[in-house]
Amino acid sequence: MEKEAIVLGDVEMGGGNLTDDFICDKALSELINQQSKKKGNIDLIFNGDTFDFLKCPYIDDKGNKSFPRHITAEISLGKMKLVYEAHKPVFQALSKFVKIKNHNLYFIIGNHDHDLFFPELQEEIKRLIGTPQRVHFPGLSYKQDGLYVEHGQQYDFLHRINFESLFLNYKGKSLLNFPWASFGLISTFMDLKEEHPFLERISPRPLLLSLHHMVLRKISLRSIGYFFKSVLYYPFRYYADPTYNFPQKLFGEFYYRLKNRHFDVDDIIDVFRKEKKKLTTKVHVLGHIHKTYEQKEQGKAIIHPGSWKDEYVLDAKTRVLNPKKKYYVQVKIKDKKIDYTLQEIPNKRSALLFDDVRKNEHSYLHLAAWEEGYQLKI
Repeated sequence: MEKEAIVLGDVEMGGGNLTDDFICDKALSELINQQSKKKGNIDLIFNGDTFDFLKCPYIDDKGNKSFPRHITAEISLGKMKLVYEAHKPVFQALSKFVKIKNHNLYFIIGNHDHDLFFPELQEEIKRLIGTPQRVHFPGLSYKQDGLYVEHGQQYDFLHRINFESLFLNYKGKSLLNFPWASFGLISTFMDLKEEHPFLERISPRPLLLSLHHMVLRKISLRSIGYFFKSVLYYPFRYYADPTYNFPQKLFGEFYYRLKNRHFDVDDIIDVFRKEKKKLTTKVHVLGHIHKTYEQKEQGKAIIHPGSWKDEYVLDAKTRVLNPKKKYYVQVKIKDKKIDYTLQEIPNKRSALLFDDVRKNEHSYLHLAAWEEGYQLKI
């Protein structure tokens, strides 16, 4: 048997607004269209956070925008409509891909597209793409023919999904039960993201915040405020609302992060190795961490291809922002033998000066989008 798998993750397509950091529609569509030209068995695997529902607003029937804490299937469908309208070329390319015999599309669930647990949303995505029998939602992982793919939020303490309670019942409605950190992001930081839409794209986060004390202060104050309200105020003020229940086991972890001003996602490789040491698969692709990483050891490989959102690495000496490269994993399987290649997408993006971006974030949002061939509507 011959088979090929294309794996990429952390695309984070949003609603085309200030909280949407994905502008690589052209490059991603071209990659998908390249796969459509191939014959044979091909699995195209989006490894979690394909959609950034977490930071996508909801627009009601009256045109009012909000970032609701209570996420029903109806609200998720409304967000999906915004994502589709903002990134139609990608959906059109996916539609073309799945029309071809033996071409299958997989969406793994990440912490930014938690909404994919709603069956109604899965059906809507199948409708938008077409050829529904070739569009699959395997849950948290893909495991076939020696290849294992998982987003990785289950190895991150603050973003782990509670499978004992995927949904919460409140006032007769079924709501998504997000991890506590996600509830905090929705409730506390979306207006700050809109105020500083470019800064989340910059890493390493500690260096960024050391050069932007105002934003560091805002994040610290909001984090401290949300933490203490979650412990001392919300459980009493909203005692009947299950989305405000504070998981006590997070107390020590969150205190450590506040004390050390640690606002980045932790490495997950060591936890993955420990929890999945019995896996017999040869190639393992993870996401969640927006870094490109590759390790081969004892006949097994672990790969982080990195993200597809617009991101930059800040140089401490020059204060230059260097655009991150985009990668995907190409896996070839033949007669029980499996090989992979970490493939780079050509990048003709400009380096930017941090101090210039800091002064006028909106202008550089438009510049970055223009270089990617994406038309911003903000």
